[in-house]
Amino acid sequence: MRLSPSKTKRRIRMLCVAAAAATALVACSGGDGTPEQATRSGGRTSGDTVRIDLDPPRVTLLDPGSAQQVLSYGVPDADAPTQELPVRFGGGFTTLVDSGTGTQPHPSAEPDGLPVLNIDAKATVRAVDGVEVTAGETGATRQVTVIAGSPRFSGDATTLRSGENPDVDWDAELAGADGFTVSYATTPSGKPVTMSLHAPDSASDTGRAGMESRLGNLVTLAVVFPDEPVGTGARWTVESRITGSTTMLQTVTYTLTELDGRRVGLDVEVDQRPSIGALSLDALAPQGDSDGAAGELRVESAETSSAGHLEIDLDDPLPRAGGIAFTTRIIYAGDGSDVRVVQDSHSAIHFD
Repeated sequence: MRLSPSKTKRRIRMLCVAAAAATALVACSGGDGTPEQATRSGGRTSGDTVRIDLDPPRVTLLDPGSAQQVLSYGVPDADAPTQELPVRFGGGFTTLVDSGTGTQPHPSAEPDGLPVLNIDAKATVRAVDGVEVTAGETGATRQVTVIAGSPRFSGDATTLRSGENPDVDWDAELAGADGFTVSYATTPSGKPVTMSLHAPDSASDTGRAGMESRLGNLVTLAVVFPDEPVGTGARWTVESRITGSTTMLQTVTYTLTELDGRRVGLDVEVDQRPSIGALSLDALAPQGDSDGAAGELRVESAETSSAGHLEIDLDDPLPRAGGIAFTTRIIYAGDGSDVRVVQDSHSAIHFD
């Protein structure tokens, strides 16, 4: 049906509220359900620890390049030294109404004005205990654990207003989340099969959410290699389903730019698209607020801009240097209306 501009705008406000209230706990479950559903069906909780069993991503080799060797991560015989490095996480989700002014469908890969979460990471890798990782055969051989020390947002009050709740004392909230831990088990090629999130007792719900929504990128953007031999110039894709404010189908394309023993250089491109083609307006309306008029917002366009390069040592838990930044812009159009809803979802991770 055709919606009038006033009716469309009123319903769009409902959409904005629903999108802003949607949980961004961990955007990494491979199934259709939310992380909470995955935990109930396949994981366990223990105190402030949440564990999730993941559906491994699909890896497709596009070009083997010089096809020198099968790349796989190392597993230490004993406790390996701790890798310490600063890590920066960018993130933001914005929704705006465009009344026909012509928003460009292609966003900036790393927009200005969004807050950045900084941590001092302490990362370790060890051989897994199959019983502790998950029930059943997963093929996991290594477990990476990252402890986030001294979490803090960079950016002034204006920056926080654009991406976080400005009424929250983020210094205090993040101080309580000091020591937040992410742990994930992977196969030798790097496919994640389980993940655990542990919040310290001092973490508030707000501080925990601020950490979870970003540190999950350590898993969703963990580098996965193909099982076939590759060499310089090789290209492959890693496809997965990302659950957050909007469920997205994510494809990461890697190009192997350098291979020197255990050192690997990779160019990285990210592409995302929504898993559904339209949103029902009435389904988003609060109970009792529907006027009986049906309608939907359909996806008019979905484009991702990305930039990334990583330097990896296959025996380290995390990349030694580099980063990935990307923004996906989805433009929704109402039936018979020139009003557009523009949603930008930004993620970034930098290893300094």
